[in-house]
Amino acid sequence: MSAAALLAQADSEQDDNGHFFDRFVDTVTAPEAGDRVVEWLTTGIEWALLVAIFAVPALLLFGGAVGRRYGLATGGLVGLVVMWWYRIRPDEVVASGTRRFPSGDGTVECRDAIVDADGGLVDCSSGLIAQVRQNTVLDSWQIPVGDWVEQVVFWVDNNMKATLAVIEWPFRTLLKVIVDDWLLQMSWLTVCVAVFLLGWFFRNFQVGLLAFLGLLICGLLGDSYWRETALTIGFIGVAVLLCVAIGIPIGILCGRVDGAWKVVRPVLDAMQVVHSFVYMLPFIFFFGVGFVSATMVTMTFALPPLIRLTNLGIRQVPEDVVEASRAYGAPEWRVLTDVQLPLARPALMTGLNQTLLLAISMLGIAAIMGAGGLGRLLFQAISNLDIAQAGSGGLAFFLVAVVLDRLSQPEAGDSGNLLSRIASAWRNRRTPEKLLEAAQQADASRALPDAGDDTPDEAFVQASSRERAGMIVTAAGAVVALAALAMPWNVNAGLVSAYARSADTDLRTEQCSGNWVQTGALDPLAADGEALVCDGTASFVSNSFNGIAASGGSWFGIFLAILSAAALFAALNTLLRPGQGSRWLSAHGALVFSLASLVPAVAYLFARPPDDVAASGIYSLGAGVFVAAVGSLVAVGGACVWMWSSPMSARRPLPASVSWGRLLGGSFAVLLLVMGGYAGWSFDTRAESVIDDELQAELDRIAAEGAEASAAARAAATAADEAEAAGDEVQAQELRREQSRQLALEGVKAADITAMIAQAQRQGDIIHDGFESEGAGLGIWTLVAGIAALALSVPAIGLLGIDETFRYRWSSVVAGLGLGVAVVPLAWIVTIVRVADANFVSGVGAMFVLTAGVTLFSASRSTLAEFERNKVYGDIPVGAG
Repeated sequence: MSAAALLAQADSEQDDNGHFFDRFVDTVTAPEAGDRVVEWLTTGIEWALLVAIFAVPALLLFGGAVGRRYGLATGGLVGLVVMWWYRIRPDEVVASGTRRFPSGDGTVECRDAIVDADGGLVDCSSGLIAQVRQNTVLDSWQIPVGDWVEQVVFWVDNNMKATLAVIEWPFRTLLKVIVDDWLLQMSWLTVCVAVFLLGWFFRNFQVGLLAFLGLLICGLLGDSYWRETALTIGFIGVAVLLCVAIGIPIGILCGRVDGAWKVVRPVLDAMQVVHSFVYMLPFIFFFGVGFVSATMVTMTFALPPLIRLTNLGIRQVPEDVVEASRAYGAPEWRVLTDVQLPLARPALMTGLNQTLLLAISMLGIAAIMGAGGLGRLLFQAISNLDIAQAGSGGLAFFLVAVVLDRLSQPEAGDSGNLLSRIASAWRNRRTPEKLLEAAQQADASRALPDAGDDTPDEAFVQASSRERAGMIVTAAGAVVALAALAMPWNVNAGLVSAYARSADTDLRTEQCSGNWVQTGALDPLAADGEALVCDGTASFVSNSFNGIAASGGSWFGIFLAILSAAALFAALNTLLRPGQGSRWLSAHGALVFSLASLVPAVAYLFARPPDDVAASGIYSLGAGVFVAAVGSLVAVGGACVWMWSSPMSARRPLPASVSWGRLLGGSFAVLLLVMGGYAGWSFDTRAESVIDDELQAELDRIAAEGAEASAAARAAATAADEAEAAGDEVQAQELRREQSRQLALEGVKAADITAMIAQAQRQGDIIHDGFESEGAGLGIWTLVAGIAALALSVPAIGLLGIDETFRYRWSSVVAGLGLGVAVVPLAWIVTIVRVADANFVSGVGAMFVLTAGVTLFSASRSTLAEFERNKVYGDIPVGAG
């Protein structure tokens, strides 16, 4: 068992000692010393406050006396007397409420009496001053606000049922139509495609693709998670739709009528100041728990920013523009629809986005109110301490929030991550106008006049002969890699698939020279009479599997195909249309994609098969893996030639300083690779995996006893039939009883086997990390690629020179290696999901490595995004370049 397995399954003695890192932290921090420091600090603060209580009035007394300001001195003297009375005079112990005390031969009933330290009666009436000193007055003088609210709720519930039904109707109807009738009835893939088209139409292709992938992952978590995802999307959609239907008209009214704004503004202030826990109670009282009341509370909480920003956007429309439209005879409804609303669009979109973010932040409270969705899954996971459900539900929650946020962002609001944006929306609930600056700046930049005919003629620089040669080599290597997918990658057994599926340990086909017959036809007493055996000579026929097959390259081959196709398309695009299209369809894109395809090809080439596959001697790698690795290597070489001869320059000057943050990020990524290598890449609780030799021998012994009992039962049944045929009923009954005893014994033995296997599965997983010899060893090659990326980050961040082109080229190499590192664990995870037996799952080590690869890639992505192909201006000679 690996080191990760030992850490995951440490016994009680190891728990007492702890991990070496935990012991080191315990040694250097000394929590007991920290407790003493806190105690000393608390005591010091208490004495400082005590001194200040007397020092302040004393200073007032002294200063007033010296300065002959007798009013100030009198105030200081009174303050000293009061403090002395409050602190020095012994406190009277007041027994709050009405109590009975012994008095003589009987008892006496006193209210708010003064008692001694033992609870004995001192005085039957404490007086108002004594009660104030000990807060007892708070029990005697109570304002019945709670009773007033209860009376109002009961009155409304008894006398306004029709009004409550009218208020509830739109919420209940929309939830039924959008959630129950649409989202839950549609296929998950249909919803994903619809969201993709929605994002592409209203935003851009990148946002649509991000939304599609986010919801796709939510669906792949399982049907139950997808159902809760659909509920969450519908719940938020209904809340935001109602906010738009109510908030925008009210905001327009407030923007055009000052009196309406004076009435609405304090209501909005109250809605945002009062915590949602306070005003969610009336909704629960009136409408019960569930989706309806949760939607009402969410709408109430998320509505104010939309009204405020709509009002602000209408009011910020230049007055001269409005007056000009009126001067030309436009009616008021045309002034609103053709002038004010279009010019207020940035404010409206920002308000819509802020409303959506606040609605997302209310999902947890909605779960408390009994609503379904992903918030309910997280609430259940926390209540039940279900770590697996919390992880999956948290991921789905995050992805849905990101998708909805990206779809609703104004065009200028693409900066910042989701958590920072939700925090910003929360901070600016009462001042949302601060969030308009970026949107207004972007709108102003889009409104700049076009240069028109003054723009000089321009065209992208044509490719040189050296650059064309690099493109051709890149394209040829990518074509070879793609062709390799049709060739054999595995022969007779799987590689990655054999770890996850037992059937892939031997994929040969058994061939019979005669006929396949049932075992029962050859041996009537056989335990498995329906099994097929060959009555002639049996032989095995080898089988091979290509780079796409589930038992072959699987997702390693699929990802290699995608990356190679991207490199090929980049080469063809630059050959035919230099500089056109996405910046990733250029030299750095080809290099990134080629390197990213080389890393998983090499990792698969040197991956180790499972021990039982290697021991069988039947497995071998096919030629397709070698051809794919060679093709990717050729593509990398061609992309390097292309990259180093490509005329690329930055749109804006890069910072003329060393990017130490990128180096720190690369170091963190390598640390993650080490952690991911030592963490588990696979967790296996299959029966055939958890049974060791000793347990197998015991199981074989029990199975043999069960087989003996089964054979004895069959023999007794045959003998009983013969006895009945001979007319010996006594003997037949005895044999039937013996048959029953043997069948019962066989059942007991089968139950013992099942119990022992279940116990072995409960004792712990069989865990393989990314480095050990029993696993595939993919962590080794990702670590090698990560260390290479970290080393190449030195020139990429400017340590060897701040030349922009020099840094750009090496950043491309780092990004390619980082993307390749991310592809390896992703292919491992998806390949296992494709074929895995029950009780076999991928491990968190793969997720660590995936995060490290994404970190390496993201660190260089910002630099690559600044570069584009050079242009030439003026009269361009035909055939230039």
